[in-house]
Amino acid sequence: MFHRANPLILRTLVLGAIIGSLIACANPGITPPPTLTMPTTTPTTTPTIEPTLSPTVTATATATFTPTPKAEASMFDVLFQPLVNEAQKRREQRAKSDPEFARRVSKPLNANRINILLFGYGETHEPPVTERAIIGSHTIISFDTRQRVADIISITHDTRAPEVERHLGILGKPKSATRIDQAFIFGGFALQRQTFENATGLCIDFQIAFDDVVIKEFVDGVYGGVEVHVPQTFEVHPFYLNGKKYPAGKFPQGRQKLNGTQVLQFIKTVPIAERAYDVSLEHNSRKYIIFDALLESLKARSTDPLFWFNASKFAAGEIKSGTLAYDFDHTALVKNQIGEIVVNLGKYAATDKSQKSGALFPRFNKRKYIVDKTQGDGGVRWVSPNVDDPFIRADVKNGVYANYDMEVPYNGNPYSADLAKEYWCSTRSLVQTALIEYPPLPCYQATDPKIE
Repeated sequence: MFHRANPLILRTLVLGAIIGSLIACANPGITPPPTLTMPTTTPTTTPTIEPTLSPTVTATATATFTPTPKAEASMFDVLFQPLVNEAQKRREQRAKSDPEFARRVSKPLNANRINILLFGYGETHEPPVTERAIIGSHTIISFDTRQRVADIISITHDTRAPEVERHLGILGKPKSATRIDQAFIFGGFALQRQTFENATGLCIDFQIAFDDVVIKEFVDGVYGGVEVHVPQTFEVHPFYLNGKKYPAGKFPQGRQKLNGTQVLQFIKTVPIAERAYDVSLEHNSRKYIIFDALLESLKARSTDPLFWFNASKFAAGEIKSGTLAYDFDHTALVKNQIGEIVVNLGKYAATDKSQKSGALFPRFNKRKYIVDKTQGDGGVRWVSPNVDDPFIRADVKNGVYANYDMEVPYNGNPYSADLAKEYWCSTRSLVQTALIEYPPLPCYQATDPKIE
């Protein structure tokens, strides 16, 4: 099966540092990234699959959040509380104004959680498939406010998103199948939120979009490099950044300090290997290594005023240049917390040390990568003309797929009136069982359906 390397699944902006970065900046304009690849479309008839209706879910997705006692509050609690308050308000408003909201998001899944969707975009080099292309990818950081942990849900950019096709009015036309990384490009934050709520059941409370050059500048300008542990020696192909092609590289096994350019190469490039490389070298595994390294560095530097100054200066520059955008007013969220944070850095450090729990900033907990089982945790599978799936077969027959390098949920019906239930069921089931250990949804396939 043809497999495109998991591209730019970076999402290495640790949220605590992002919040700190936004503190001293002016209100941003929401600036979309440059246009990515456009789907090729030709008018034709739609597949002969009738949409099916599903009953509306009546439960609301508003949730109560357990506040942290003020005496025990850490720096992260103080920074994060405005987001909790704003998320609660947004959920209540959306439950009243959007009749589809309760259908898209799961009430038990979102209780005491704040979910932040990170969308990164940039250049990829995937020999011999393509020399240079622009693609995007997503990761959801889901914070459990009770346990003070952050769960990570990533989804391959190769996933088909019928929401985008409907938005464009091309659903069912030849070569119209469109990848999920196009949601923000064609429909902004609104379409991206709708798509990912359908796909996961998580309420997308906040969104951040950024060019991958932000990662380089963030690591260099705020952290001054980051120390990582490389699990084994490996070589990687060249890669592109800002139109420049950087040469192939090598990462020796062991601890080493990487600058921003090396961090990008460490995560996004394809390993040079004669045969299938070890799972520890998969893009997603390397991403988690950077995630953990940044979090540890953040914990070590979080009581240093110079760190926060550099972070705010960095964010101001990125927002001004249009490489960083988000769908909330950060000044309204943090303005009342700034003075307390600056004055009480020492107190927060002492509180964290006395609790001996790493409460200053949360730890990363559960991690799921929605991609074909041969590369990750499943939930979707590659398109094939021989797969035992009536919807895939019908769309292949009608030329909906320009090629087969696309993944879809198990037995997902892209023409259903209820995409959350009847198209995204297997991905929602994966997220639900991972985060709250509920039983699988009825659509769940323990193993991939048979391929003829």
